[in-house]
Amino acid sequence: MRTSSQLAQSPLWRIAPDTLNFDQRIALTYERVKSIVKTYRLTREDLVTVSPRYWEFQYDCSAGTLVTIHYNLCGGTLSMYAGEREDVAQVLEKLLSFELSGQYCLTELGHGIDVRNMETTATLLPSGEFDLHTPTPAAAKYMPPTAPCGTPVVSVVFARLIVNEQDHGIKPFLVYLSDGVRMNPGISCKILPPRGGSRPIKHALTYFNHVRLPAEALLGSPDKPTDVRAAFFTTIYRILVGALSMGALCLSVMRMSSYIGGQYSLRRKVTDTVTGRPRPIIAFSTQYQPVLTALSQTFVMEKLANHCHELFITKTELYEKHFIAAVFKTTISRFAQAIPLILSERCGVQGLYEANQLSVLHADIRGAVIAEGDVLAISIREPFRPLCILGPLLMCLWSGFAIEVLLGTRVPPKHDDVNSLLSRHEISVIKNLQDNLLSTVSSSRDPTIAGRLLPACQPLLEAIGHRMAYEVAVKAGLDQEIIDLFLASVIKLDQAWYSENAGITRDQQSKMEADAAERLLPRLDEFLEALNTKEFITAPIASDESWNQFVDSLETLDHFSHGRSPVSELARVSAHL
Repeated sequence: MRTSSQLAQSPLWRIAPDTLNFDQRIALTYERVKSIVKTYRLTREDLVTVSPRYWEFQYDCSAGTLVTIHYNLCGGTLSMYAGEREDVAQVLEKLLSFELSGQYCLTELGHGIDVRNMETTATLLPSGEFDLHTPTPAAAKYMPPTAPCGTPVVSVVFARLIVNEQDHGIKPFLVYLSDGVRMNPGISCKILPPRGGSRPIKHALTYFNHVRLPAEALLGSPDKPTDVRAAFFTTIYRILVGALSMGALCLSVMRMSSYIGGQYSLRRKVTDTVTGRPRPIIAFSTQYQPVLTALSQTFVMEKLANHCHELFITKTELYEKHFIAAVFKTTISRFAQAIPLILSERCGVQGLYEANQLSVLHADIRGAVIAEGDVLAISIREPFRPLCILGPLLMCLWSGFAIEVLLGTRVPPKHDDVNSLLSRHEISVIKNLQDNLLSTVSSSRDPTIAGRLLPACQPLLEAIGHRMAYEVAVKAGLDQEIIDLFLASVIKLDQAWYSENAGITRDQQSKMEADAAERLLPRLDEFLEALNTKEFITAPIASDESWNQFVDSLETLDHFSHGRSPVSELARVSAHL
């Protein structure tokens, strides 16, 4: 049994969060984080190498944001410096045992992912100390849950290093934010309201008012780098790991959503108008097609996740790692956002309730898609970097992974079969965009070229990811019928191309999906079991037993009961205002 499966069956993880108030839910989240840390006992080596144990934790646990910030962003950044600095190594050890809670303050309210233009400053003082300051409201660090949580909080804080009034670039600093009860002097945070629908974790705005930091707070060199861009991306390397990790979290959401949707469809019955007997709704194509499509996408994405992990740890060049993480996250994010939404609709009103997990999974994964670079941004990547090799006509264009592919400066992983349907699609999409780009360059100075190219960046990375996923699934020996349904579902994402270039009409495309799903239907139970996710499911609709227990737990009012009326409750609350 997997480590995370054992954890998911513990009493702490069987508590239904929807029965708790806001503060109780926050407390529960931190207790679960502690249980993960104590159970996995990851080491510095796990963080540095992105080990199989680190990878297992990433896509088996549903704890999400807090654990990822603690382990990957904060702990992972410190691990980059712990080998040379004993004081940093000691802090890291306390993080790994959760004596300290780790945070990561990079993005700012006024800049978002445009972090290279951040305003937060750390000015070197004559004493060798640093003055950390938030100069404007727009420079507040945005989103990290920095409020006291009962455990002392330490954070990696990024700021612009100023030495003798010279900008030495963005540097990471180790900053103690609170003692677990109160914020430290000069540091304040404003608690943001819950995101809505997702599990709350007290996101915040964080401010620094001339906070005096010791000289050793600086991580790395104070010198101005020769290559500012390369130095910056090296410093935020764990963001790249985070993109890979959040992509893996998408896989967990796909598994759980597929299981809940499948089990509910098996147990929910309607009366057959012909026989008059109960008939499970899974017998209808409008039910089994989306369920089986979700399963096929989940199994194929699982193969892609493992493949991208291997590529990521074997690549040595930083931008190659970033490219692999970007393709993986961009590809899997579309499926992970669609599956819980589609299946919640197929569960009717039951899909709306937080207790049944689907709506929460969808809200949580929306946040994960944005974290560590939202998929559209990482498809485009860095704004306003001139494409000098195309001359001054295109100085207005944004550089990105997709555009680098078009320019030939970034080469996708090698094709196994250039004649396969998805390979042909990928090659055609790239060539069509290249022709569009080059013809525009040679014929005009049209400034709207960015408007035509940038929307195509995300679909281009998805095309690469779909082809990679198909190839790795075939190579891994995944059931061909599962691969066939995955292929049919991907074709639907660009129906016009496959009709125009592969001669597959819309009717034929629909038939491909319907036939593939029908062939898989008799094996639905087998596929649901293969998800290995039952232990993580708390949704009452997943089984008759859990539904009966859920109903028994509900507040019951009858003639002899006294419930609070909405009017009297409103009056009670108003009296305290």
